[in-house]
Amino acid sequence: MPDDGIQPIELAPGFSCYAADEATARFGYREIFEDDESYRFDHLPNAPVVVDVGAGIGLFTLFVKRRFPRARVIAFEPVPGNVRLLRRNLALHGVAQDVEVHQCCLGARPAAAAGFAHVPRLAGNSTLYPALLAAAQRLMARHTGEAEAAQLFATEPMTVRVETFSGALGGTGGRFDLVKIDAEGAELDVLHGIAEEDWPGIGALLVETDGERAAVERILRERGLAVRSARAPYMWPELGIYNVTARR
Repeated sequence: MPDDGIQPIELAPGFSCYAADEATARFGYREIFEDDESYRFDHLPNAPVVVDVGAGIGLFTLFVKRRFPRARVIAFEPVPGNVRLLRRNLALHGVAQDVEVHQCCLGARPAAAAGFAHVPRLAGNSTLYPALLAAAQRLMARHTGEAEAAQLFATEPMTVRVETFSGALGGTGGRFDLVKIDAEGAELDVLHGIAEEDWPGIGALLVETDGERAAVERILRERGLAVRSARAPYMWPELGIYNVTARR
């Protein structure tokens, strides 16, 4: 038994993972494993190099490894508790040797200790931009009441290290077949942290974004990628969240 008592949760027949927040894990599994529209990557090579920005407890990384057992995944996740669960899940599924984990955020510029709002009960909403949580909390309050919504969105302040994409991975002329970005309001920051010389090595991206969708699409088109956007499934439409996919 792990020291914290957390046991694997069965999210689907034959698929379990460690998670401190069961609701977020179940939602993440449904979104990633059951969304045939945004998470279809039939164009990738048999042994792709994938960057997972905002890896959480590793569901997307595990999805990639199931689809492409020979894939190499580079995962970025800032929350220490999530990183511990991510590593457990990699070991649970026998893929730890193929995944490189960095405990940090990616952003527009490096920072040794940036303020960060961790949302323990809705871990997928943890963010560098806590002001963005207000709209989601107001919407949640319509369904649960204000008191319950306030509890669900209670935050724990912490500091996290921030690197840029190119500072962490660039400068080598490397190939990145797919970059997935789910950074809770910091998606533009992540894109701005990619140096111009590193863009040609990126074959495809999947970016979850909300109010910055037009700016995200413009950046991707300016780098020569074909862009398509679709409303994120299973999300309340009022949140305006889209999955933006881009390919060369």
